[in-house]
Amino acid sequence: MSADTAALDVAEWAAACHGRVRDLLAGHGHAPGMLRTDPVGAVRVLDEILAREIPALLDGEDWTRLHGLLTACVGEFLVSAHGARWAWREDSASPAGGRWVVTGFARSADRPAEAVDAGALAADALASKPAVGLLALTERAERAAGVPAMRG
Repeated sequence: MSADTAALDVAEWAAACHGRVRDLLAGHGHAPGMLRTDPVGAVRVLDEILAREIPALLDGEDWTRLHGLLTACVGEFLVSAHGARWAWREDSASPAGGRWVVTGFARSADRPAEAVDAGALAADALASKPAVGLLALTERAERAAGVPAMRG
């Protein structure tokens, strides 16, 4: 993938993830921009919404939808709460040739944060019995990044 193509794909991916989260919030009567204005509150609301949906979505084709929602929620939380951004990382072990990660966290230069593979975290959470909720998943993502937890 060329640098120009990668930049376009990242912008499209980020917009799609942002849209999924906005739609999920709005569809349940909350402000669509809540994740940007109140990341911690939004994750609590999203955790409640997804907790109701997870049991029904864990089987069959809906697993893919739930995985996508969790990936978007975790990644967009990291973007909103920690000043991060989505990026494409090439990975020859991946069937797609790479992975969507969240990187560029606002941290001091002497301790750079790690990139977070939100999709892998979501898959691990869904494989857990019982499935891990969004609050715990965002805490795992913050630990993986090496950034302080945003809990109010």
